[in-house]
Amino acid sequence: MIQLTPRRHELISVFMVSLGTTFMFLGYDVQAMMAESVLHSVATKNPERISEYAGYYGQAIHYISFAFFSLFTATIQHYISSKTMLVLSSVLFATCYTAYIHINSFIFYSSQLLLGFAYAMYNNAEGMYLSEHSSRRTIDSNSALETGLGHTSLLFGGVTMLCVFHFVPHTFDGHFLNFDENVVQVIYISLMSLTVVSVILFSILPTKQFDSIALNTPRVTPTIKSQFKRFGESFTHMNTCLLSFTYVYMGCMVSFMYGVYPTSLSFTSETASDVYIIPLYLLSSGLAAFLSAIFIRPMIKRLHKYKLIVPMAIHCSAMVTVLSLIYFSVPNEATQRPTSNMAVTIKPSRYLSLVIGFLLGFADFTITMTRSRYPYLSVRCFVLNTFYIAIFDSKCLDFHTPRWTYCCANRAIEGRYI
Repeated sequence: MIQLTPRRHELISVFMVSLGTTFMFLGYDVQAMMAESVLHSVATKNPERISEYAGYYGQAIHYISFAFFSLFTATIQHYISSKTMLVLSSVLFATCYTAYIHINSFIFYSSQLLLGFAYAMYNNAEGMYLSEHSSRRTIDSNSALETGLGHTSLLFGGVTMLCVFHFVPHTFDGHFLNFDENVVQVIYISLMSLTVVSVILFSILPTKQFDSIALNTPRVTPTIKSQFKRFGESFTHMNTCLLSFTYVYMGCMVSFMYGVYPTSLSFTSETASDVYIIPLYLLSSGLAAFLSAIFIRPMIKRLHKYKLIVPMAIHCSAMVTVLSLIYFSVPNEATQRPTSNMAVTIKPSRYLSLVIGFLLGFADFTITMTRSRYPYLSVRCFVLNTFYIAIFDSKCLDFHTPRWTYCCANRAIEGRYI
């Protein structure tokens, strides 16, 4: 029998958790981008079953649930293992897709509430598992590997949807793609099947530890009361208050990237008849994130004292370009309902959406990198980060017009959005 060295054991563990993450978030990314388009189509034919804005409402519920449960899942990791949490979260992710098999308001909104809990649990379990299978010397390279492979979920999500849309029949209502229930079931059963792969991968994760960070750190199980006391101290800390503006901006950006802009592609008559435009947008975003993880991250890490400044400068440049392109190419009504009003300066097209998707994927990765600039920050700060982001994800979805989102994002960059 081959004896694995501690380092090879680490690499196998990190590779497996990264692959499981890819399969789990592959479906998550796709459903986030298509929710409003699909549910609006269903609501048009059966308005008594679900609201025409259920995609936005569902995402808002999901983000609020994620924010709420993020305050508690950090405590759960003191009582159950990281592997168990990963398996449970992936099972819940897979279960949530059943809401699309027979769509109605109660089942759909309940599934989004459950999805928020699953996401919050996964976030804590992933970091915990990495610390259990990394030493202080290898944590950085292991995190880079996990980030690089994990970001391929967008890429493979795009490939998956290209294959699905190639084989399912398409019907149109004028210029706009019509999602009948059979097509919806094929799409989401496919995503659920791929998520089941992540359940299998997480269930066979290695648990043996060598010279890990977790093994060499004294394990203290705090009470819930002491946990919330620490959260309160972190909430009121000056640095947290200053960083809250960044978290607000990240919340607006995430909902914009995964919900608002992809929906506008389905609701604009010029692009709605292109059944491959959202999968290609998804693929383009994933390609940018993957290439950034492979090439940009190692380059920036060599900059030492400029590790924070350079990613933020790149991010701001990419976002200013994206917001300008979207402001001049997306009809104002296109995030709310199908529209043929093309009073825009730049004609929307597949190629423009590819450029925007690539820049958004690039921007998303670079701002995520800035959070890892200070690896010694406690889990409380990470939880507060996700709390702010999730709250303003849901808030941004209340104002889903491109011009309003454009203003919100710019004001957040300037530190004035409250």
